[in-house]
Amino acid sequence: MKMDGLYNQGSLVQTSRNAIQKPAEQGKIFEDFYKAAIGMVNETNMLQKQAENISLDFAMGKTDNIHNVMIAQEKANIALQFTVQVRNNVLEAYREIMRMPV
Repeated sequence: MKMDGLYNQGSLVQTSRNAIQKPAEQGKIFEDFYKAAIGMVNETNMLQKQAENISLDFAMGKTDNIHNVMIAQEKANIALQFTVQVRNNVLEAYREIMRMPV
């Protein structure tokens, strides 16, 4: 079973760490961060759709492997939770920046 998708989302964290280390390349860093975020959302959506399709196949009797159904649903659930937490942290960082005095 391939679980690379959940581990690839760490690139979003690495991109944000690079922003602290190299402030001269902020445009490139923002672009990398944006691409990583969009990729994470797309991958989460793909996992959700896969889980839905596998669940429908199980419900229609096309497959009887409940293990694959549960694994697909958990992968989709974990990816969604991770995506929501990243979003919450980004929003909190934005709010904190907006509270800084100029």
